[in-house]
Amino acid sequence: MTTKSNLHTHSTFCDGRNSIEDMIKAAIDAGFISLGFSGHYHTGYDFDDVQLRDPEAYFCELERMKQKYAPDFAVFKGLELEGHILGGVRPVIDPRCDFSIGSVHYLSTGGEFYTVDYLPEEWQRASDAFGGPRKLIEAYFEDYLCFANEMPFDIVGHIDIYAKLNEKHHFFDENESWYQPMVLSYIEKIAATGKIFEVNTGAIGKKYRSTQYPANFILKRLHEIKAPVILSSDSHSTDTIACHFEETEKLLKDIGFTEQMQLTERGFVAVPL
Repeated sequence: MTTKSNLHTHSTFCDGRNSIEDMIKAAIDAGFISLGFSGHYHTGYDFDDVQLRDPEAYFCELERMKQKYAPDFAVFKGLELEGHILGGVRPVIDPRCDFSIGSVHYLSTGGEFYTVDYLPEEWQRASDAFGGPRKLIEAYFEDYLCFANEMPFDIVGHIDIYAKLNEKHHFFDENESWYQPMVLSYIEKIAATGKIFEVNTGAIGKKYRSTQYPANFILKRLHEIKAPVILSSDSHSTDTIACHFEETEKLLKDIGFTEQMQLTERGFVAVPL
């Protein structure tokens, strides 16, 4: 395994199961040289039970850990931003962040909000509200594209997370003629913003699906258009800190990728896979 870092990491400050320091210790045990934390941005929605509960304490603890483990191990401060927060506005990137991930978990229509990655019945409710899977997925990508154009976040998070539950519940056919061409048209537009695409193994660790985000057909196009990628585990516990990394590295190499991005004290740099 050549990957020595993970930037998509959650702790007990949001919906993770382990403390920041426990996650750091697990990363060191896995042979990592650094770890980034990406607590869920505070959205303000009453129904959002995964958001950071105390952002000030979160950044203070990250700074404490950064000092404690330097110089042998690097700790990076980050946030996982949500496309929309209370009031329908865009989030603000905290100046204390070393990096940020942009994700879309919530969509709205008719004055109501829906999640696209939570419960099967919620996905179906969202699909009905938008007029079917095709219109729901199109709305998702339209929102993501606007988010990517308007916000200078670094990493595109789990770009096809709306398909998280599809492997087991079959909400739509991923081989239908409309699906892949539509997705790839948006992928190319989002890639034009110059952001790094996350290759996320989190759903494998949680046993929602057997493959990574994004799907193989998206990875192949990302390689064709030379979009930068970064491997992450979207880890919520110490036992998934490097979940499925070896297998996913092999997949990326088989597709043709020779490098991925890694965050350093100098910023993002390309490193060999």
